[in-house]
Amino acid sequence: SQPERICPPPLAPFVWDCPWAIHLDRMQTSAEAVLGEHDFTSFAAVDPDLADREAPREPAGRTAIRRIDRSCWQEELGLLVYRVTGSGFLHHMVRNLVGTFVDAGTGRLAPEAIPAILAARDRRAAGRTAPARGLLLLSVEYPA
Repeated sequence: SQPERICPPPLAPFVWDCPWAIHLDRMQTSAEAVLGEHDFTSFAAVDPDLADREAPREPAGRTAIRRIDRSCWQEELGLLVYRVTGSGFLHHMVRNLVGTFVDAGTGRLAPEAIPAILAARDRRAAGRTAPARGLLLLSVEYPA
């Protein structure tokens, strides 16, 4: 019997320690499916205080359409790292994308399902919300 894998304690507060077998190629295929301009309603939180998967309500005049220019997974020093850049992000959008990509990586979801999830415009169509630990904002760029 193999001993249970334990996340190193100094790293634990800063990563999502997923206990499942994850296939990087499946997550990368999923991540590529969100490139370009899409309505990301399926990946937006309903309310900042709610983590459940209900359909979000955008205030009048606001839209859930965003453009993703980079969406990729890489293995770095034994960790799976997701990098994303885009025109803007909805509340919990990146956490919901990551949770959905992990579902694809574990086989709970087909990577080919991402376009249908985007088209549904319904939070319930997407996967879990990844925990906030491990999320790092590197930079914000504004047009001149």
